[in-house]
Amino acid sequence: MPAYATKQRVKNAVYFGAGTLGRLRRPTSESLRVLLYHKVNGAIGNPGSVPPSLFAEHMNVIEAEGYRPVSLDDVLAHLRRGAALPPRATLITFDDGYRDNLVGAAPVLSKHGFPAVLFASVGSIGSQVPFPHDERLAVPNPTLDWAELREIERLGVRVESHGVSHVPLASLDDASAEREVVESKRVLEDHLGRPVRAYAYVKGGAGDYARHHGAMLQRAGYEAAFTTVTGSNRGGSDPFALRRYNVEPYPARTLSLVLRGACDVMALKDTAAGTSVRRAFNSVLRTTSR
Repeated sequence: MPAYATKQRVKNAVYFGAGTLGRLRRPTSESLRVLLYHKVNGAIGNPGSVPPSLFAEHMNVIEAEGYRPVSLDDVLAHLRRGAALPPRATLITFDDGYRDNLVGAAPVLSKHGFPAVLFASVGSIGSQVPFPHDERLAVPNPTLDWAELREIERLGVRVESHGVSHVPLASLDDASAEREVVESKRVLEDHLGRPVRAYAYVKGGAGDYARHHGAMLQRAGYEAAFTTVTGSNRGGSDPFALRRYNVEPYPARTLSLVLRGACDVMALKDTAAGTSVRRAFNSVLRTTSR
């Protein structure tokens, strides 16, 4: 069995086990859940990708269990003015800007009438150069071009910023980090003809951004920023450090546990110690990506 498949099986088992132990936890309807997807295709040998059929199952779970997908405008109104969100509010997001988001995900979202947000890396729009984490793959993962980004917006998926070069802000000096946030916003606004209001940190773990990056984003005119730290967001959450649940090809029953907060203990993996454990695990399986 390929190493990436072994890794995914282990992760699925860990999430389901953690969720089963935490399943008696009472769901908090006032929390904002933010789901994070990346690739949505069924290609063999494509780690982390959610096949379109499984993505459709995930959306069925959201609808059947009474979760309420909300738009980015709804979330920003809540953060800025305290506007109420519906019970079980859920924001669906995608990072990077893969073409399969248009082909494999957008039609399913449109069928359900679910809004979503796509955070695109400006430097990779229409590029034939793979992202660093895809370089070792034999499977192509093309990105959306500008015409396709406008098309996905017409289908209800709003495009926002994921920087320019797909590098963590914490790995850059402050001048370079500021160029990432300012230039990506400018380019997107020039092409889309509207304000860009939200940013998703690349990698997005606790060590990939710092508090002063939130202030930097605010000065540049952003209103919110999203991490990859596990958990939901309750009243008083920092709008420039919003948490998300990273969704991989989990069975629908596991997504159900994630949505109710039963897997929130997995936030331990986002700590400094947890990051070290994950890196050691990847090193053993040789599944480390750049």
